[in-house]
Amino acid sequence: MLSISKIHGVFEVKYCINPNCQSRQNSDGRDVCQACGHSFLNEGRYQLMKPLRQLDPRHQTEIWEIDDRGTRKVMKILKDNSPKAVELFEREAMALQLLKHPSIPRVEMDGYFTLKSDRSASELHCLVMEFIEGQNLERWVEKSGKISQALALNWMRQLIEILEHLHANRFFHRDIKPSNIIIKPDGKLVLIDFGSVRAITETYLVKTKTQAITRIISPGYSPEEQINGQALPQSDFYALGRTFVHLLTGDRPVNFPKDSRGQLIWHDRAVQIAKPLAEFIDELMAPQAANRPQNGQAIARGLNSSRLWLRGARSKARSPKYLAVVLSLVGAIGLGIYWSPQLRAQRYSERGRKDLIASQLDSARKNLERAIDLNPENPIFYSDLGLVCKLQRDLSCAKQQYRKALELKPDREIVATIHYNLGVLYDRQEDVDLAVDYYQKAMQDRGEIGINATNNWARLQIRHESNYDGAIALLEPALKKTDSQRLRSTLYKNLGWAYLEQANDQKAEDYLREAIRLDNSRAAPHCLLARVLEARGDRREALEFWINCRDSNSENLPEVKDLQREARRYSDASM
Repeated sequence: MLSISKIHGVFEVKYCINPNCQSRQNSDGRDVCQACGHSFLNEGRYQLMKPLRQLDPRHQTEIWEIDDRGTRKVMKILKDNSPKAVELFEREAMALQLLKHPSIPRVEMDGYFTLKSDRSASELHCLVMEFIEGQNLERWVEKSGKISQALALNWMRQLIEILEHLHANRFFHRDIKPSNIIIKPDGKLVLIDFGSVRAITETYLVKTKTQAITRIISPGYSPEEQINGQALPQSDFYALGRTFVHLLTGDRPVNFPKDSRGQLIWHDRAVQIAKPLAEFIDELMAPQAANRPQNGQAIARGLNSSRLWLRGARSKARSPKYLAVVLSLVGAIGLGIYWSPQLRAQRYSERGRKDLIASQLDSARKNLERAIDLNPENPIFYSDLGLVCKLQRDLSCAKQQYRKALELKPDREIVATIHYNLGVLYDRQEDVDLAVDYYQKAMQDRGEIGINATNNWARLQIRHESNYDGAIALLEPALKKTDSQRLRSTLYKNLGWAYLEQANDQKAEDYLREAIRLDNSRAAPHCLLARVLEARGDRREALEFWINCRDSNSENLPEVKDLQREARRYSDASM
């Protein structure tokens, strides 16, 4: 029989936070779980009140309503300790701590923590956030039916304003759908579930053209580029359009057919709205990201133009001539907004980024320089231009742009990226002290930027300090923090190099072969493995790796260029 306790005159069940506990509901008057011994008062303040989602051992996370010293809140608990799951969870926590907006759940700076019971081997990652009273839009539509045009316009304005704030702070959501939007009793919407959030950084922009990013897929709402692991901020606009198809028709987007262009055929199921609004939603859902509105301001302009047009079209008292005048005025106003310096600067910036992703560096540089001329107070423009200069090997320009960006005090993830890129620039010039200084600053980032900085600092310790134990102490923990195949390869390479310098040939060989298995394109692990095989006397296999070393990508690292010169001498002498 279930026992309950009486607290402040109210009977309530106590729940244990340990997901492996055999009896999570507990008896009265206890401070610890009777089944596993875990304290009910987590972090000395949080008590689980009830699960907000059915508990299922197959789920990575649990969602609980909790009591925080008399305040009702929500706790999200991550049970999966894999590096990728933890990275996504930490990214969600960071985003919610940084994004201060009434329509995004608040997370205090101490709202993310880890718990480990002495009775359980697993570590729990916990995120405490504001409790949002209300109902998600998926359930709202199931109960109330499809929405009207007036409500669609109201809700779209609210959601665009939230997305503008999100994108302006260099994040995008990647999982917009009706179940992730809550309507509060006062009619205000709140965007929830930031478990898929991604920061828009230079590293991310470069990765979108070289490799797939972690795939976050909600069938019917995710665009093709996101399904392919190449999501962009405009992917949120696609999902927003699909969300409104669901809300306006009462049916999920996956249930609609598509035309030859890949567009949903849905207008006949939403006869309560006028054609211009339906066509505007189609623009949001354009199969190609370049054909969608490129930012929230563009959506707001289009939405306002649609409303003006609809209002004029419904007024039969107005003549065609009057309507033409109204449309001309709307167009003139829109053109004036479009050509304001800030919006022109943003447009040049967006063109520059597209050129950067397409490796059209000269064009990217011109567009970003125009953006800076129009708006010299935006640190992101300078940071993007710094990356372009870096890729063009114009190191003086790159350093100048990065320093200017830092002077304008951007957000901390952009700061980490700039510190890392400055570290790389000084590293390439073999200014070791400055390189290490910037790498150490970048290591404060808890994502891949920080891991890359750690890896490069360890590399410099091997090359310049002969501090092999120190390098190994940095590299081995870093391996546990990423599942990026390319990054793990370079971490294994540097571990192999450190062990080679310590004359631990077996460990060196194991790590270097793993580096090559993960990424066969880079010269360094082939070069270093050839040295290991030489030392062991296996000259025939060593020759194979010397040739691979000679012919592979050098990564523009000084030590790799030295190794490739050695490889050319060895391979030429052996042929």
